[in-house]
Amino acid sequence: MPAVPQAITAHAKVLRSDARVLAECAERLREIGARLDGGGVAPEWLRETVNAHIAACTAASADLAEAATRLHVYADRTRR
Repeated sequence: MPAVPQAITAHAKVLRSDARVLAECAERLREIGARLDGGGVAPEWLRETVNAHIAACTAASADLAEAATRLHVYADRTRR
C-alpha cells in the first residue's frame, strides 16, 4: 500500500500538537513546583513527584516533536 503524503502530514500535525500540549503541561507543573518550593510546607516526596512528572512531560514532548519532524520528512519524500 503506497504512503499517502497528506495522511502522513496529518499524523505529524497531531504529534506536533500533542508535543505542544505536553510542553504546556510541563510549564504548568514548573509553576506548581515553584509555588510548592515558595510555600516551604510541601513534603519532599511531593516535590520529587512533581519533578518526575516535569521530566516525563519534557521527554515525551521532545520525542513527539522528533517523530513529527521525521514524519514530515517522510511525507516530503513520498511526494517525489
